[in-house]
Amino acid sequence: MSGILEKTIESLNTLLSPLSTSVGLSTKNMFERCMSARTKREEEWCFQDSLRSIQERLSEPAVRPSAVKKMLSFVVFAEMMGYRAEFAYIHAVKLAQRGSLAEKKMGYMVCVQLLKDSHQLSMLLVNTIIRDLASRNMVTIAMALAATCHLIPADQASSVLPMVADKLTHSNEYIRGKAVIVLHHFLRTCPSQAVHYIHRVRALLGDSDPGVVAFILQYLLDLRQEEEEVTKGLCSSVVSIQEQILHGKLPKDYLHHGASAPWTQLTIIKLIRQLRPPILEVQKILQDTYKAALGDGNIGSSSNLSAAIAIECLVTMIELGVTTSTFKSLTMTTIGNLLISHNMNYRYEGLNLLQTLISNQHVNLTRDQQSVVMRCLQHPDNAIKIKTLHLLCKIADSSSAESICDQIIDFLKNHCKNSLLQDELVSLGISLAEKYPSDANHWHLAALLRLLPVAKEQSGALQAHLKLALLANPEKKSYAAHEKVLLYLTKHSESKVAPTSILELYVWMLSNFHFLLVKDDDTSFKKSHVLALEKIVALGHKVYVNQIQTSLEIVSPRIHKLIYEIVVALKLLVGNNFESTPSLVRFLKDIIAASLTRVFGDAALRCLCNDLLCLISSCSELSVLNESKTEPPDFTLSFLDDFVCQSLEEGSLPYRALPAKPGSRAAVELAIEIERNHGEVELYASNLVAEGCSLGSSVLSLAGTESANNRDESVSSASSTESKCWTFTSPTQEIALMPVWTKEGRIKGDDSTEGDSSFSASASGPSDEVSTELMPGPSISSWLQKSMDEDPLDNLQKDFNNSFDMSKSQKVSKPS
Repeated sequence: MSGILEKTIESLNTLLSPLSTSVGLSTKNMFERCMSARTKREEEWCFQDSLRSIQERLSEPAVRPSAVKKMLSFVVFAEMMGYRAEFAYIHAVKLAQRGSLAEKKMGYMVCVQLLKDSHQLSMLLVNTIIRDLASRNMVTIAMALAATCHLIPADQASSVLPMVADKLTHSNEYIRGKAVIVLHHFLRTCPSQAVHYIHRVRALLGDSDPGVVAFILQYLLDLRQEEEEVTKGLCSSVVSIQEQILHGKLPKDYLHHGASAPWTQLTIIKLIRQLRPPILEVQKILQDTYKAALGDGNIGSSSNLSAAIAIECLVTMIELGVTTSTFKSLTMTTIGNLLISHNMNYRYEGLNLLQTLISNQHVNLTRDQQSVVMRCLQHPDNAIKIKTLHLLCKIADSSSAESICDQIIDFLKNHCKNSLLQDELVSLGISLAEKYPSDANHWHLAALLRLLPVAKEQSGALQAHLKLALLANPEKKSYAAHEKVLLYLTKHSESKVAPTSILELYVWMLSNFHFLLVKDDDTSFKKSHVLALEKIVALGHKVYVNQIQTSLEIVSPRIHKLIYEIVVALKLLVGNNFESTPSLVRFLKDIIAASLTRVFGDAALRCLCNDLLCLISSCSELSVLNESKTEPPDFTLSFLDDFVCQSLEEGSLPYRALPAKPGSRAAVELAIEIERNHGEVELYASNLVAEGCSLGSSVLSLAGTESANNRDESVSSASSTESKCWTFTSPTQEIALMPVWTKEGRIKGDDSTEGDSSFSASASGPSDEVSTELMPGPSISSWLQKSMDEDPLDNLQKDFNNSFDMSKSQKVSKPS
């Protein structure tokens, strides 16, 4: 009785189990239960419970293949939903290795969905695929070819490529097409191994099946241009295929929306553009294709595929160099119809076509055409706006660059949220400001200042461009633009929220243009140094207090960089004027104390503050020395005349410089003579003196040249090695310097002066200043241009009031 009861309970458990003998109903129940889950937790429980049941059932020794197929289908569904089931991977591999076609098909499908070509279990399928490729069953071969692209890794491609290449001559067109697809896949993943089969694929271009020809054209489109042997004579074959398509020789199965094999036509046109044949060979076929695609209608009223074919024909003829007036008129008419179309895709392609035309040919847009392009900025689609901005940058000139840059900045502030797109548009704005600067109204400075708050990743580069623009002012006596920039930055620094990039530029302006803080009626020029010090210290104190009060975490990199720039600017001001304030000392001590904690933990910042404190402690002595220095520095060292003459009278040898080439014969003879007279010690000392004096004289001559000509090139030359200092002689020529000192005293000659001048002339080199040529372009309509009477730097105040809310409750400047 107990045995019968146990069997009854076991049979009930089997019937109630989610994986009972009726596996189809159980799998269906699994899908329904998981899909009807109301919460994420319930869904996780349903999937985990079902996968646990499947794992137990698959571990049984006598599970039927039909049940394995249905359970693997649920495993694929679970993997797609994000629930891993790695226990089922090996069962999918075993199912693909079985003999039944249905089981093999299901096994391949599950392996393609679950396994990658880099998975370890995919190595077990290499022999299975090779065995199936050698089969005589067409279905088995097709399944093996389809699985090859997904399951064979690149390092195992050499084992299957010969068998795949043999299928190019198969009697069935489906197998030939699949073989071309597999070879195309390996041409992309491992071209070094698949390149040997290019000629065999090229020979199939005359295949009787249009589908196989379409696959071969896609294959040839990915060939590199270096394959001249394959591409030679290919253009005539491609043109012949296009003629057959236009004459309607393809079966009716290839008609799609009234166009015969449209995707094949697009591939042929792109292949012609890539081959770049002489335009006379392909111009007729491209014109016929354009007319056949549009018929008698307008491109705006045609289907999408027909319009795509027509646009590809125009792009190909533009890039191949068709420049006739008839063609330009046809292209501009097509572009106009595309831009006024209500189809969003047509407008975008019209902008692309116009950009291609302007990039390859010189085109002057009329006022109406410019208006049509500008109306695209009002389109609600951001992709069209961005493409319009790129196009406007292409056609910009000196008269329209300001308005186009304003459009870019407005789009950045109001519509753009993508960081990558922001960087791209900021680069466009910077390029326009650099290419078309204006000394009349300084719009490029205003544009760069407006770009600075929105430039996140490129804020450093943008600051560098601004600094160079401010330093490169051609009118040295006029600083009206600098005063406006400083006023704008001052208002930002006094606001309650300001970007760190604005504050960094403000600190740099104070340290380099502090004299703008002093009015003309002020009597003391030194007052500007003290005023600049006080402003920078006040800003640094605000930043420090805000960071201490608002957060106990580590300082952000931007705030840390701002504090470092503040200390650097303070050191520059103190080093130039040798004056300090008590608030500066307190601020530096606070920063040093904070740098010892984890908030401002930085040894470099602490060392910089300590150096500045040491400089402040010596300001009184340095100031006295600076005031007593009334004469210019004597680079001839005439103050050593008495000392040198006295040494010569006491028997010291006059200075004799060693030749520039240490291993030369003159150097050896001089060394022997010195050793014979004074010994090895004197030789070592004279070598040191000779080397030091030769390098020192070069440096001093460079310093004199820099002082006389005020050029930075001489400073960079002085920092080079000793061998680079002798740039006015041949590398192999020995330099025999004239003796400078004798027992009678220092020789009064102009030799050193001539040497310095020759070196200065060689060091300065030709001038690097090149006149900027404005690219010829169309003139934008008058309503787009701004009046030259308005100063963009004055209009920055409006932008400042709109960007920063002055009604916030904060009391100090918080860098964002």
